[in-house]
Amino acid sequence: MEYDNSVYADFHVHTRFSPCGHPEATIAAMVERAQAKGLAALGFADHVTPHPIPGCGFYDGQQIGVLSEMRAVVGALPNTPSVGAALELLVGVEADYTLAGASCLDTAMLELADHVVCSASHFHLPAAPVPQADTPLAKAALMVRLAREMLGLDGVSIWAHPFDCSAMKPLAPIMAEIDEVTRVELISLANAREVAIEINGGSGKDPAYRTATAPFYALAREMGARFTVTADAHHPDDFERLDSAVRWARALGIPDEAFLTADELRSRYRRKRESSQS
Repeated sequence: MEYDNSVYADFHVHTRFSPCGHPEATIAAMVERAQAKGLAALGFADHVTPHPIPGCGFYDGQQIGVLSEMRAVVGALPNTPSVGAALELLVGVEADYTLAGASCLDTAMLELADHVVCSASHFHLPAAPVPQADTPLAKAALMVRLAREMLGLDGVSIWAHPFDCSAMKPLAPIMAEIDEVTRVELISLANAREVAIEINGGSGKDPAYRTATAPFYALAREMGARFTVTADAHHPDDFERLDSAVRWARALGIPDEAFLTADELRSRYRRKRESSQS
């Protein structure tokens, strides 16, 4: 599937600069694949945190120098920032509220990044918080608390893969414990804070995830939330997952105008940075 609609952009793309990125996921390779897909914009969002996280080696060496090096590589590409005048590039980060809490971002990162994708459900990583009990209710309570806190954090642009984590399955009984009042609260907070809700083609490969989160996404659509679609690519071939993300979004009845464009993302992020500095 190729796209000629300017709303189609992927702002959550990993490269070899992430510990989970494939060695073949060079910035140039990811740009080439995004151009082949006909995307309007591509946003890199490798894993970066201000400081190493005790007990979690995943983030060792993943500090702001990674973001600086990425910007240098992108800046050296021909015809940037508009590659071939058809693909706009953004260099952002995927911050990890699950592991680092409010310390997942700092002023230096906010100033250097073009956008922030933020996760509140990386429970599979070492040193992640654990629910108080091995029950759907306790797992739901932990997910909701972290999502609520993350959405209130200055600088967050996109809520990454909501409620998805391999350590929190089966998801359906967990989502059943999150009542509509709480879902309305989270979506209202996302809207008020100008945080887009991500439709993730990686997470969406699992039919159980799509089914369990369908009522949440339907409610978000009804409440006028803004969305992004992503392949959450870690290898050039992963861009094919964007097709399934787009089909999923359409099946959910989400209109094109609900997708965040690169210009809107930049404008929102600029306001967030100005707000955090005031």
